[in-house]
Amino acid sequence: MALRFLYRTSNDCHPFLSLLTLLLFLSGNSFLQGQAVVTKANGAAADFQPARFTVPDGFTIELVAGPPLLHHPTLGCLDDQGRLFIADNAGVNLSASELEKQLPNSVRMLEDTDGDGRFDKSTLFADKMTYPMGGAWHNGALYVASPPNIWRLEDTDGDGVADKRDVLVSQFGYTGNAASIHGCFTGPDGRIYWCDGRHGHEFRDKEGQVTSKLAGSYIFSCKPDGSDVRIHCGGGMDNPVEVDFTDEGEMLGTVNIMYTRPRIDCLVHWLYGGVYPHSERVLYERKRTGDLLGPVHKFGHVAVSGTMRYRSGNVEPEFQNNFFTALFNGGKVLRVELQRQGATFAAVQREFLSGISPDIHITDVLEDADGSLLVVDTGGWFYRGCPTSQHSKPDIKGAIYRIRRHDRKPIDDPWGKDIAWNDLKSAQLVSLLQDNRFKVRERAIAECAQRGSSIVHILKQLLQRPDIQQRRNALWALTRIVGKTPDPRAQATIRLALTNDATSIRLTACRSLATYPDPAALPALLTIVKQDEPAVRREAAKAIGRIGDASAVPTLVANLSRDVDRSEEHALIYALIEINDAVTTSRLLGLKNFTRTGTPSTLASEAARRGMIAMHQIDPDQLTAEVMLPLLDADHKPLRLTALKIVRQHPGWSRQALPSLAKWLESEASLQSRNDVARGLLTGFLADPSFQELVGKKLGEGASSTWLLETIASGRSLPLADSWQKPIEQLLISKDPASLALGISVVQAIKTNHFNEQLTRLASDSDTPAILKVAALSAASGNSSQLKDPAFQVLTQLIARPASPAEGTERGGRLSAADAAQAAQMIGNSTLTAEQLLKLAPLLEQAGPLEMRDLIRPFARNNTLEIRAAFLTSLEQSRSFLSLPHQIFSDIVKGYPTELRSQANELLDKLKAKDQQQANELDKLLPLLATGDAKRGETLFSNEKTKCASCHQVNNKGGKIGPDLSNIGSNRHGRDLLESIVFPSASLVRQYEAFSVVTKQGRVLTGLIARETRDAIYVQQQAGDPVMVPRQDIDELVPSTVSIMPNDLDKALSRQDLADLIAYLKTLKRTP
Repeated sequence: MALRFLYRTSNDCHPFLSLLTLLLFLSGNSFLQGQAVVTKANGAAADFQPARFTVPDGFTIELVAGPPLLHHPTLGCLDDQGRLFIADNAGVNLSASELEKQLPNSVRMLEDTDGDGRFDKSTLFADKMTYPMGGAWHNGALYVASPPNIWRLEDTDGDGVADKRDVLVSQFGYTGNAASIHGCFTGPDGRIYWCDGRHGHEFRDKEGQVTSKLAGSYIFSCKPDGSDVRIHCGGGMDNPVEVDFTDEGEMLGTVNIMYTRPRIDCLVHWLYGGVYPHSERVLYERKRTGDLLGPVHKFGHVAVSGTMRYRSGNVEPEFQNNFFTALFNGGKVLRVELQRQGATFAAVQREFLSGISPDIHITDVLEDADGSLLVVDTGGWFYRGCPTSQHSKPDIKGAIYRIRRHDRKPIDDPWGKDIAWNDLKSAQLVSLLQDNRFKVRERAIAECAQRGSSIVHILKQLLQRPDIQQRRNALWALTRIVGKTPDPRAQATIRLALTNDATSIRLTACRSLATYPDPAALPALLTIVKQDEPAVRREAAKAIGRIGDASAVPTLVANLSRDVDRSEEHALIYALIEINDAVTTSRLLGLKNFTRTGTPSTLASEAARRGMIAMHQIDPDQLTAEVMLPLLDADHKPLRLTALKIVRQHPGWSRQALPSLAKWLESEASLQSRNDVARGLLTGFLADPSFQELVGKKLGEGASSTWLLETIASGRSLPLADSWQKPIEQLLISKDPASLALGISVVQAIKTNHFNEQLTRLASDSDTPAILKVAALSAASGNSSQLKDPAFQVLTQLIARPASPAEGTERGGRLSAADAAQAAQMIGNSTLTAEQLLKLAPLLEQAGPLEMRDLIRPFARNNTLEIRAAFLTSLEQSRSFLSLPHQIFSDIVKGYPTELRSQANELLDKLKAKDQQQANELDKLLPLLATGDAKRGETLFSNEKTKCASCHQVNNKGGKIGPDLSNIGSNRHGRDLLESIVFPSASLVRQYEAFSVVTKQGRVLTGLIARETRDAIYVQQQAGDPVMVPRQDIDELVPSTVSIMPNDLDKALSRQDLADLIAYLKTLKRTP
């Protein structure tokens, strides 16, 4: 990696601009009028110190805009002349009401007037805005998301100021924390798109009637005039930021907090009608097609920001169609390689740019017409997402940088400024649809669309040309023409493309028809959905659903039995939901007789499951208990679990469902075979008195009694039935720790104080295991999150290293690995007092890696200086500190005051340096993932060279020392697998944490705790049978910071071996 630029220093505001801002505020909220406010500088003021970055070898980076041209740039776009429109923040963190009162922010227009690649002129294009976040240039106007509205800003007199400001769509909720509307973005179809964070929206028509009111987070689009507002997809994610489109019009974008616990930010293939994680409160605002849709790539907790598809390939041909993504936390730009995988994409992440200072916050990355990259650093003003500080640093200004390859020749007229666009004949214009300059191609599409019907016949001829790019761009021009005014000839031409020999063209045509439905295209779409490539089939199903013709239902239902991925499955189901023909769908599915016709095949069962989901979402829901309850007994597990989800949403079916549960409880074999649905049915209807009565009758009957109690324990705030009291009381007086633990768990699940006297006695009984004393106290206190001092004392004794073997045995010190891990989890889930936190801090020094992640969590909930200082001091001495992901630590210390920030940053830098070193090493190895051979990898997995099979099982074959890998390919990407092999200690798995055991005789054993009894522990080392160690012989039992998996396995293997092994692991996907 090459190092560029010196570290940035703080800068005072430019005095002229500060005075201007003050005058604007004092003048009220009228927009900028009269003479344009222009600032000139060659890139930036002479005293501005650029940031330092690392970029790949062969690339250069230079400052192209800084103060006084701008101060805190965030998100932006380029127009068709190369002018950069950038949202510029005033360096303030304000609430929504404060923003609307002060209107402190603006959009600036930057120009490079002398063509040297550096911006030298800045014009205040639009002042007095709340919080502009991005923009899209389309047909002479800038479309901007600035809450609570989507704006169209136009400069009608050419002075560089938006004198026409129209609200297109309103209103969107926001709080001022940046998790609101972002954009806009111009789709290849000519529509305007934008993203909305999870603050809700409320749209009203001209008469004031509410037309849409939802609380979730959604991706929207509309026509350029603000009409035809649509929701593309959405869900419970916190903050989708930016989107971009493939050549065929498929939308991908960045989103923050798609998952929680842990937080994961992602790159997502946004599918039409899709519902995405995580907030359950809003997930039922839209029709669902089954399980929530997932991402293409998980970044981790990084505060992901802007993204764009790299179109030209000019700086590096292999980068073409990669997505470049900005990370606010960490100051990085990542390059994400996409590959087709079924009907969606797979992704591989590579680091491209990294900032040296923690005050670098990358918010956006753009591609200029010459293929160079513009990277936007907003500076230090925004604190709500900053990894190390909750203090705004508005004196640390932002800037814009340009990245180039030093050996690339300049492109001649990259914007097509020398082209006399208005004078071009139609044949000349369409020839530019295949120009090697991507900005010229984009302009040509827009110009063709402007000419409308007059150019349709020439665009039709292009569909027979050999150049795919030209054909595809002709389709986009036709789509825009249809979008303005339906043109029969344009629609007919798009239909012709459905039979084109190129997959890309058929996919684009389907996308066009999904945007502006054409009923005449239905026959061709029905053919495609049966026999084309997965992505084309998916898009065809989407178009069919948008057309909404019930005659398509038989074909869609027939396709439900195909072996398709989740993306295509979603499109098929959603099409049926949109068509909304319950009668035909139900008749074709035949769910009523499904389980009466022998044992259906897996594909037939999958068709029934998918059709059932569609039927449940079609209005009105016509599924009945008579149809659904027999499906709970289906042999196909996904089918019966889907039936269970639907049954549980119908409380009125509880009495009809009771016989099914009673039948399964009759024998241990029946219960075992239907354990999944039986447990779900019971927990779903346990509030029903008839279910409570059945449970009471069965509690004393052998195996089903234990199963019922375990099921009750998995519930929450359940009522206490009289018939349950005696069996629970019997558990609470048991001498068996397992039975006692079950009894306490059952009480914790029930809303009652009936057992408090027994629980209190248990907690004071010296024979009660320490961990159960705490559980009993917790249950007696009503499961309060506040940890009482007696419970806290017991838990800290369990995780503390005994000063001596005698002391450890006497006070129940760390002689039980399982108890210590559970104690750490209980502490992590609790709210601690200041005094408790001060006592906990020193214990971090000897905590193991997994315990550490639990034990640091309470420190995020207290803000006293003394506790924070004690926390940092202990971490400086901690043996497991470097096992922490830097994002977890940064979340805790981000609000630390000035006097502790240096100490916190020093620790954070250590973690980031470790993560960076690993990321660099993985980056070097990532190209291997494309070269692996799964068959060779399978052989390698079992031989002596790797000995993988000696520790790991695959489909019931192999050792049981490490995790079962039978399904590892379904939940781990290639990069994750590579990391697990190269850095096995970087991602320890709970229940597979290694321990070091030191005996009084000086013997040292390192391995997993395979088994524990009152008198001994059994240590499973890398090979051989578990070794029994009497507890009385143990001097120390300490969590290891190193995985039991062999280190340097990647060094023992050749590069090809490593690639083959990972290729095999990726194939391990357990089928239902």
